[in-house]
Amino acid sequence: MNDARERILEVNNLHVSFETYLGEIKAVRGVSFYVNKGETLGVVGESGCGKSVTMQTIMKLMPMPPAKIKSGSIIYKGQDITDYDDEQMRFLRGKEMSMIFQDPLTSLNPIRKIGKQVTEVLFEHEEINKKEAEERAMEMMRLVGIPNPELNMIRYPHTYSGGMRQRIMIAIAMIAQPSIVFADEPTTALDVTMQIQILELMNNMKEKLGSSIVLITHDLGVIAHMAERVAVMYAGEIVETGTVEDIFYN
Repeated sequence: MNDARERILEVNNLHVSFETYLGEIKAVRGVSFYVNKGETLGVVGESGCGKSVTMQTIMKLMPMPPAKIKSGSIIYKGQDITDYDDEQMRFLRGKEMSMIFQDPLTSLNPIRKIGKQVTEVLFEHEEINKKEAEERAMEMMRLVGIPNPELNMIRYPHTYSGGMRQRIMIAIAMIAQPSIVFADEPTTALDVTMQIQILELMNNMKEKLGSSIVLITHDLGVIAHMAERVAVMYAGEIVETGTVEDIFYN
């Protein structure tokens, strides 16, 4: 595979544990991988193998404690962000890296209108006025296939179908044009037809914005369709890594 591209993220020998009343639970055990600029890395493995914990640790979305990075390093664009605190991570989240969560119903705020949620990232990271932010939000909603964005900006999440909510999640994740997007099983709650539409949409957005995607999934069909390289996780470790062709055919 073409590894001559710029390396945007490098995770080296990452160990993450949870301190519980039963003692230490080792969730991630020496995980190492990298992501190149503009590529899609698929991360597959059974439930509970540490896929989501790894990605949420990179973005510092795990509550610490009980979670704790025991050792290892996270290098983003040449900068070691392993020990970044919440204040430092706020400059990265949304603008440099973002996440599309598994369940859009619980990820969207039920009492805030869609427009407010899509524009929030812009107000956090850019010097922008309300009119410009709303125009950018409507443009992004059109890009993700939501009709009549002017009308849909003032609706609440519960009035959308699952597929439309997931499109909103993609719009929120992509609006500030981040360099890397973590997609945590983004098609789990959707029917097969909608899954294909959402995957195509993510691919198109990646091409338009030049973002890298780390795609977490159980579904090997999704990996075959989307990813260039694959990392297979089991019991907190990456047990196999290679190109899609290598993993599927050998």
